[in-house]
Amino acid sequence: MRAVRFASAFAIVLAVMPAVAAGQSLDGPYSGASSVAGGPGECWGNNPASASVSGGAVTIRYVAYDGTETAFTAPLRPDGSFTAAQAVRSGTISYSGKVTPRRLTAMWKGPTCYGTLDMSR
Repeated sequence: MRAVRFASAFAIVLAVMPAVAAGQSLDGPYSGASSVAGGPGECWGNNPASASVSGGAVTIRYVAYDGTETAFTAPLRPDGSFTAAQAVRSGTISYSGKVTPRRLTAMWKGPTCYGTLDMSR
């Protein structure tokens, strides 16, 4: 019975942490682009984006608004997901995304427009 409980607990851990369970690290560089999906504001179209993952955190660099040229860092949850907020002159940009061993995707919403981040390794 004890072995069954251990196996069940282990299966739950594997389901929650697929990248780590597969022996793949999230750490490393990612590159791609930021795309503006809509909004009436002054956003700056599609722009290069980069990120680095290290020590359970992701640091993202891209430009969509005046003020986003400053990198921001967000802690990663065990499943690779993250949320963050970044202050800019006209308000705040919120981010919600996920890192896998091969991709980083996120949605962002700023004071006057919104878009996506799409990067790969």
